Amino acid sequence: MNELLQAFLLEVKRCGHLYPLMQQADVRLTLQCGDEKTQLEIKQAVISILNEEETSIQICGELSALKQLLEGKERLRVLEKRGAIKVTANLRTALWLESLFFLANQHTVVSA
Repeated sequence: MNELLQAFLLEVKRCGHLYPLMQQADVRLTLQCGDEKTQLEIKQAVISILNEEETSIQICGELSALKQLLEGKERLRVLEKRGAIKVTANLRTALWLESLFFLANQHTVVSA
């Protein structure tokens, strides 16, 4: 899971379009896959990995589901609805995280 997170962090740093979304953020969350837990902090447009205690926002699931989420291949709420992940967060935060994960990995340009 560490490699997935590192790739996600690099992608977020590369994506300038996410800056406005993360600019006012102050979120700490725990991603859990089996016994492995990793805490992320998103604060003032900077995202980093922490080694701290539990957070109130948690996303738990199998590696394949977390990989789909972090790579932007599937949306957070779709994975949650399928039962592939469990999300402990209020709706507003869950939707914000869904936007962040999904938009961080969108490379296609849509033209009108």
